[in-house]
Amino acid sequence: MRMRMKMAPVSTISLLLLCCSAVSSAGSKEACNFYAVTGGNFTVPMVAALDQQDTLKWKHNDTPILHWKNQESFVVGGKESISENGSLKLTGVKQSDAGSYVPEVYDVKGTKKGTFEVMQLCVMDGAPRPSVSITCDAPSAAVTFTCRVQPKADGLRFAWFQNNQVLEKKKDQTLMISVDLVKADPISCKVSNLASSVTSAPVTHTCIVNQFNFPDEIFGVNTWILVAVGGGVVLVLIVVVIVCCACTKRRKRSRLKEEEELRLAWTNDQQKQSQPSYEHPHHQQHPQPQPAGHTRPRQQRHRERRDQQRPRAPDHDHDHDHANAKARAQPSPRRPAQAQGPPDKIDEEQPPPLPQPRKNAVKIQRV
Repeated sequence: MRMRMKMAPVSTISLLLLCCSAVSSAGSKEACNFYAVTGGNFTVPMVAALDQQDTLKWKHNDTPILHWKNQESFVVGGKESISENGSLKLTGVKQSDAGSYVPEVYDVKGTKKGTFEVMQLCVMDGAPRPSVSITCDAPSAAVTFTCRVQPKADGLRFAWFQNNQVLEKKKDQTLMISVDLVKADPISCKVSNLASSVTSAPVTHTCIVNQFNFPDEIFGVNTWILVAVGGGVVLVLIVVVIVCCACTKRRKRSRLKEEEELRLAWTNDQQKQSQPSYEHPHHQQHPQPQPAGHTRPRQQRHRERRDQQRPRAPDHDHDHDHANAKARAQPSPRRPAQAQGPPDKIDEEQPPPLPQPRKNAVKIQRV
């Protein structure tokens, strides 16, 4: 029981110390008069004017870091750490440079000239370099600019510029603005913290604004539902038209084919009717026409000549008259008469008749 009572005051004291340290650290941050960027350069200003032979001292956290005696020689520090008006110059600022700074001025006799206010310097990282991204919002005809920073840090402040003119009341990380208002002006953003500020490169959007916006509902029905139904109807109509065109083309092709078949059949019939039909028996040959004067076989002609050379009976007058009458009755061998065939075979080619030689009786002179 006694051990518990002894430990209670210890824990209470440690908690109080933590709270005090937190409050003191917060108070020190709030009491910063100046902010310097880590790795940068900073000048602690001199708030009073110096006479020609005054001695200047600068203290950092109550430690002398510069002693400029009679503005002629340096006891502590060097000329690179002081400006003409006595301001303290810090180069390559580090976290160890944070703290209080106070100047002290003495006249020629060594008398301290007044008391100066202590200045608190805080050292922190600088603001990151930003970049601007663009997002187009077609339904609302607007464009969204986003100021992106890497790495992310707390305590950053944003500002927007249109055509190098600051946009008041636009202090968020994103900027949403109408396309008609921004037009083609360059947009840039500036990121800043307590120590520094950085501005991004200007950008120009390429968003296209639709001149006509579809309403959400038409006659109380969702617009997209009407669009889907209309698209389905149009698709059905297209399919019907394609089917009808295919059927019509098929019918036309079939009709043309039938007409071609009928035309071909009619042409074949006409050719059959106009073409003469020749009979070519297997075992019968048509006689070949022979030239005039040689229309009979040689043996028959020889036999006739021989018969003609033989003397005949004494009835010469009767035989002569009979031969002349027979010769007149026979047609001329050079122009034989052609018999007309039947009407259905007029166009058929008929072989010419064989010419017959004229028979002349041998005249016997009477003694």
